[in-house]
Amino acid sequence: MEKVKDYLDPAWVEVFGIEGFAERMAPIRQTVRPALQRLAARLAEVMTDRGVPVFPHVASHMRRRVNPPNETWLALGPAKRGYKAWGHMGIFIGKAGCSVRFVVKDEAEGPKKNLGQWFRAGRESGEWFRKYPELLDYDMVHGTGLVGPALSRSPKEMGERLLQLKTAGCDLGWVLPFDTSLETLAGTLENLAPLYRAANGS
Repeated sequence: MEKVKDYLDPAWVEVFGIEGFAERMAPIRQTVRPALQRLAARLAEVMTDRGVPVFPHVASHMRRRVNPPNETWLALGPAKRGYKAWGHMGIFIGKAGCSVRFVVKDEAEGPKKNLGQWFRAGRESGEWFRKYPELLDYDMVHGTGLVGPALSRSPKEMGERLLQLKTAGCDLGWVLPFDTSLETLAGTLENLAPLYRAANGS
């Protein structure tokens, strides 16, 4: 049975403690990124077979010149040409290990509005949140590579933030042990699918 660690080596967490831009980016580009590309392609296959069609993407960090990333990731989204303008599901590896998350960036205006309205309406979103009381709020530590704290905001409060604050985003998920099977991981991604569908209007 395939596992996350068949693609991502737990030892790679140490990469994100390397000082210096060039020194950290070299193993990210040469080792971590190709592995994420393989995992992204495999997960896109698995999720499409399970009725959640997605396109695979992997962060390139091309705009960075000085500060190396504290985490990197693969993204599964609804568009072939990119993922940042959409709500997307992702697997992140960084300073604190691995996580599986659903993300809407602040610049994704349409999905952000859709998700905000879904959260604020409360009926379906409230039911979804009640199923997952252990949900972590990675928006509070976004980009640090650390584990997010327990979610403390209500769905309504999150909806209001997304609808009213230009800089608000959404980044929710769970820690992902490296020995998790791909079958279990696919089930976790399916658990995030209601957020994905609400944001992307599908």
